[in-house]
Amino acid sequence: MGIDSIDNNLYSIKSKCFICPFCGYSGELDLMGADRFPVLQKLHVIGAGRRAARCPKCSSTDKERLVYTYLKEVEKIQNRNNISVLHIAPENNLQLWLGSVINNYIPGDAFLQNQKFIGEIRFIDIKKTEFADNQFDYIICNHVLCDIKDVDVALHEIYRILKIGGLAILQVPITKISSTVEYQNVHTKEERELAYGYGYHERIYNNIDYINTLSSVDFMVNVRNISKQYIQNGLNPEEDLYLCKKS
Repeated sequence: MGIDSIDNNLYSIKSKCFICPFCGYSGELDLMGADRFPVLQKLHVIGAGRRAARCPKCSSTDKERLVYTYLKEVEKIQNRNNISVLHIAPENNLQLWLGSVINNYIPGDAFLQNQKFIGEIRFIDIKKTEFADNQFDYIICNHVLCDIKDVDVALHEIYRILKIGGLAILQVPITKISSTVEYQNVHTKEERELAYGYGYHERIYNNIDYINTLSSVDFMVNVRNISKQYIQNGLNPEEDLYLCKKS
């Protein structure tokens, strides 16, 4: 299938349009994502499943470029002084950039043994950290909360350590044609693959349910789509940003 074809979770990026904001590659995007579990296609899960999304040169993904584009082009955090950023399960290209423009940048993950990271990563369990109240200006959890069983605990911790006026970018795969899918009797990797499309996911969020979940810990949630403004960056046109402000 060509890059200009559209089939369910595949989306079209004209090869002449895509210029990777990380490495400068210009051309077609590679396919990535799971395609062997019907639930992703059946529920049209945005941000998951088989799609044209990976840069062939630097391996940046659509979800990684989305957060990068927002932080660089909209927030312009590279021009701000004395800000602190916590990045959970850091993507390689985004980590490199943030580390180069933010002095107080902390990348961390709770599963260091299972991941390949490019630099020094701290062990951080986002459900229980050692950070002070109101410590970070920005917290990035890009497709992380869908993997956490006790998500309410994680959200309360994110809210606690985020500064008043700070911003948490909390992306997850989303379905808009079903209620949230979550089963109490799903435990093994194989069961999660069949139920949610990935062996480490704990649920598939509905967009409205997800907003309500974020709002339940007092976040002010702004849902925003920037794909049309930055079409060259190879963003998924269906993936919205979930921008959570602490007031």
